[in-house]
Amino acid sequence: MMQIELHGTVFYDPATNEWTGSGTGWWIEKTEKNIAKITFEEAITFDPRKPSKTNNYSLSISNINDNGNVDSYNVDEDGFILCWEDYSNDTCIASFQVIGTKVSFVPNDRALGTDESVADIYAAELLFSYEAKYGVISLMGSGSISSKEIAEKKLNVLNSHAGKLQTAIEKDQDPFNMILLQGKLERTKIKMERQHRIVEKSAKYWDSALKFGELWGHYSANEQEKALGGCYVPLCTGGGPGIMRAGAQGARSQHAHVIGIDCQFGVDNFFNLKDTYSVHSNQRLRMNNFSIREGVLINYSHVILFWPGGFGTAWEVYETLSKIQTNHLRRHRTKAIFVHPEYWEPFFKCIDHMREYGAINSYGDRIKILGVDDQLPDEAYLAEVASGPEEAFEKTRAYVEQLYRKNQLTLKA
Repeated sequence: MMQIELHGTVFYDPATNEWTGSGTGWWIEKTEKNIAKITFEEAITFDPRKPSKTNNYSLSISNINDNGNVDSYNVDEDGFILCWEDYSNDTCIASFQVIGTKVSFVPNDRALGTDESVADIYAAELLFSYEAKYGVISLMGSGSISSKEIAEKKLNVLNSHAGKLQTAIEKDQDPFNMILLQGKLERTKIKMERQHRIVEKSAKYWDSALKFGELWGHYSANEQEKALGGCYVPLCTGGGPGIMRAGAQGARSQHAHVIGIDCQFGVDNFFNLKDTYSVHSNQRLRMNNFSIREGVLINYSHVILFWPGGFGTAWEVYETLSKIQTNHLRRHRTKAIFVHPEYWEPFFKCIDHMREYGAINSYGDRIKILGVDDQLPDEAYLAEVASGPEEAFEKTRAYVEQLYRKNQLTLKA
């Protein structure tokens, strides 16, 4: 799983200074006349300070048509630089081979087979049959939005990294490498801007999810058994960092049960829980198939709460609303709640836009927003909004208790 072998062929045309290549697992990132940066798709273990270290990758380069001399330098875990010298006007051709160990496992959904997907479905069925047989409430949200303290720590790390890059630029004598370092510095500054925005605009949403986790956790640990006749409906998250961590951390602080359903994102060891964000859930199910993971998070939920999020949360939003719309999830047994409507306002406008063109139902595919769109019967609405964690908690609790009174607090249809 972690071993990797790359093969590549590169072509350099001295007449046009154009570089081309063939092979997978790498690409030509940047060129400058007779110099090119070869970058790996996945980082491969290498320590420039110890080039003879046994777990460093091996790099071999062959000059195919013996046109001049080809050499490599600045070899690191991200790739290497190729340079041609003393060549004629004919096209220069070289091949290379890299054999080593990947720094971290990066998933590839195209490589998934039936076995992994069936295993995911079977594991989810077992988990919920034994640990959440009355269903869950699921909290969805950004894996990137963090608390102010966490964002400031990341800023400090990025600032230190930027300082090191600036020093390296000032000391480097290679013009091509200076260009590469400058590019890394610019990308680091963009990352720093993102953390600044999180501190200024989004950390409050992390605090909000933490508060909701505390409220539901206290209810789960102290009141739910009596309110639901012995039934238990725990909090479930995507098992990740950011908003998901906040909700799980809040509930665990109240000694409540929290289920985290995550998958491999290429930033931690698949089997090693030590020092990973997932420890904030006291029970974790790690899946191979991203799509099945998303389905599980939604299908077993009585209430799905959407905190501010990005692509992943938007995916969950559309899947949830589509399933309620098409009766794959019953409206009278599933509630979707958008928390902090000021964040979701552009999405609500998008729904109005789709309705304007007839792409969705003008009557039955609506978001219930008090004072804006709340005049129709409840059957007209796919979801509703909550201004903050307290309102989200009250609506969630009331709905779950209503399902219990109607004898519908079950997983199966």
